This record gives sequence, C-alpha cells and structure tokens, in this order.
Amino acid sequence: MTGSSQFYLAVHTMLMIAGFPERHITSATVAESAGCHPVIIRNLFIKLRAAGLLRTKCGRGKTELTRPPEEITLLDIFDAVEGEHAQEIFKIYEPAKAHCPLSASVRTLVGGHFARATQAMQAELGAVTLASMIAELRVGTTKE
Repeated sequence: MTGSSQFYLAVHTMLMIAGFPERHITSATVAESAGCHPVIIRNLFIKLRAAGLLRTKCGRGKTELTRPPEEITLLDIFDAVEGEHAQEIFKIYEPAKAHCPLSASVRTLVGGHFARATQAMQAELGAVTLASMIAELRVGTTKE
C-alpha cells in the first residue's frame, strides 16, 4: 500500500472517531465504511496509537482521540502513518557516477524545488484540523 492511501485511510479513520464520538468505532466499522480489509485499519490504529493520536482498549473498549479534534492536524496524521519517511515526500534518485554535467547537477537543481513543495504541503496539512474537516463535511452534507 502506498503512503497516500494509508494517509487517506488514516484520515478516514480519525474523522469517523472524531465525528461519531458516541459510536463504538472498530477496525471493522472503519474498514466497511472505507471499503478495505479490517487488518489494514488495525495496522493504522497501531500507527496512530504509537503517535499518541488514538487510545484503544481491547475487546468491547472504546477507541478515542487523545486530544480534541481542534488540536489534531492532517500533518499529525501524515507524520503518524508515514513515520520516519514523513519528511521525504519527494524522493530523488541517487545518480550513478557523474558522467555528464546534467547528471552531476540535477539532484541539486530539483532538490530545492522539492524542498519548497514539501514545506508548502506541510504548511497546508498543518493548518487543517480534524475539527475543521468535520465542519466541512457537515456543510457539504447539508447542501445536498
């Protein structure tokens, strides 16, 4: 599974937990809603719990956020599921020995653009909270 689909499913998971605090949200519940296998969601629960975003209890326990939805951003979720690779949104290949001027400088040339794009994405994800997304969802469903 790619990072982007894990991120999407993690956001889906967190929105369900934040948006329906009165419901018992399990990996099976989220998986049915998202159209994937519960094991995938259980693995996301593990990552979200390890990042300090979720608290789960075995058996009939309740899954809940560790902080209010106003304090959890999309960047928090992205960092949780991408882990150590969260800062490597764009990967640049390691060229073989520099045998031409382009090969020798393309990494530096593209690297600056990638760094700025990564910073812009992180700023955007850091500005969006679960609470703001829940509000957007509610507005979207009332328009229909």
